Amino acid sequence: MLSALRDISIILLALESIVIGIILLLLLWQVRLLVLLLRDEIKPILENTQETTKTLQSTTKFVGRRVTKPVVDTISFFAGAKQVIRAMTDPIQPSGSPKSKPQSSARQAPTNIAPSPSSTSTTPSSKTSERTS
Repeated sequence: MLSALRDISIILLALESIVIGIILLLLLWQVRLLVLLLRDEIKPILENTQETTKTLQSTTKFVGRRVTKPVVDTISFFAGAKQVIRAMTDPIQPSGSPKSKPQSSARQAPTNIAPSPSSTSTTPSSKTSERTS
């Protein structure tokens, strides 16, 4: 009885080893297909992406040299010209005194004026008491 059980166990282990070997071969085949896919499909895509990146960098440098720099230089020139015109048209101030702004009469602080006796107002409660009397 034990010898038959031993023989069946050996046969099952041999079948299991064969199945595992077949699965391992299938796995190796799939890895080979994946490597071929990466080499044939992904590598050209990456090369194209690198080429596009280099083209974009070149375009950016070109735009910076040919468009952005002249625009910035022109704007800087006109800003400087504006400052020169402002300096020539503003009145000259003595070197030690700060610019003083003339104060208008509307900006003066209000003076404290006591209210006149006739301008005192009555509260609503006193008005009601006057009406009832």
